[in-house]
Amino acid sequence: MLHSKLTGIKIFNYRNFKQKSLSFLNKHTLLKGKNAVGKTSILEAISFLSPGNGFKKDLLENIINSDSMNDGASINLFFRDEGVEQSLKIIFQFKESRLHKNYLLNDKKIPQQELMNIFQLFWFSELDKVYFIKDKQYQRNSCNRIMCYFNSELFKLLNQYSKLRREKKKIFLTTQDRSWLESIDQQLLPVVKSIMDIKYDFMVKFNLFMIDHPNTFFNYYLKYDFQEITAHDFLEKFESEMNKENESKGEIPLNSLYDPAKAVFSLSHENTPINQLSSAQSKLLILSFFLDMATFLKLMQNKITIFLIDEIFDNFDIVNLQKVIEYCAKNNFQSFFSSTDNFTIKDKIKDLEIIDIT
Repeated sequence: MLHSKLTGIKIFNYRNFKQKSLSFLNKHTLLKGKNAVGKTSILEAISFLSPGNGFKKDLLENIINSDSMNDGASINLFFRDEGVEQSLKIIFQFKESRLHKNYLLNDKKIPQQELMNIFQLFWFSELDKVYFIKDKQYQRNSCNRIMCYFNSELFKLLNQYSKLRREKKKIFLTTQDRSWLESIDQQLLPVVKSIMDIKYDFMVKFNLFMIDHPNTFFNYYLKYDFQEITAHDFLEKFESEMNKENESKGEIPLNSLYDPAKAVFSLSHENTPINQLSSAQSKLLILSFFLDMATFLKLMQNKITIFLIDEIFDNFDIVNLQKVIEYCAKNNFQSFFSSTDNFTIKDKIKDLEIIDIT
């Protein structure tokens, strides 16, 4: 069997690194070192394999080494996909006073959406746990990203939807001519239908998957916002809410229950919402949820699946860490962890490479 994996990274002018190269010989890697040496920065650089601004969600300008802002920055990621060695270069360059990000797959420019046809990434840190629980927007973004891995066309559709919604808001604010609203509404409806077709398809297939695959580490219940309404009725409700919005001149926003970008799912454990669980319970719930999603998605489409967990020993003990790595190995996932601790774990966990970052 040909194993696909990330095999190395080379970063230039990125965060506190002028230049740094690492090779990943094993399927599982622990980055170890003191605080502020750049362990999390390396995990963040890997997370750019997913569209967006990395798992820190920071401004792109902040990732460039402050001593050489004019030089921009780059991340070179090397990977093996079904026995074929490939490279992805991400370039951050200033153009007309704005920082632009470009992706080059084997030296050919590609849209960031194409990353989702090759990789699927999941990350976890203490900050992610807090955001996932307390910030609805962060949770929606995380859930939508998972659904985009299921069908990468959703990424483009959600962007189209957001663009049309912005255009509609601009019309409400700048003109009394409502004829433009009809044109935008006619464009919105087929986009919304396509978005919800994908989300309903995801719901049906994941529910079937869970029948044969009980929760991995921690029992949880996943409830879809749209599970009690048909796709046809959802579209009718969306159109009705949109008409109300038009009649009110934009003063009444769309009901979030029928907003396709917000129609995702929520998590609970034994009838207790995630935001009411203990810190330990919520961590295990999120981790179990991510691992189940990764297993499901890898069965649907065999992509390079990567887990990133920052400060692993702040989040999980050695027993759960071992379980995570064993689960990742069993399902052919690749994992990267960071830690400041000097635990002796090499003998306890097989196929784990420890890299000291200085």
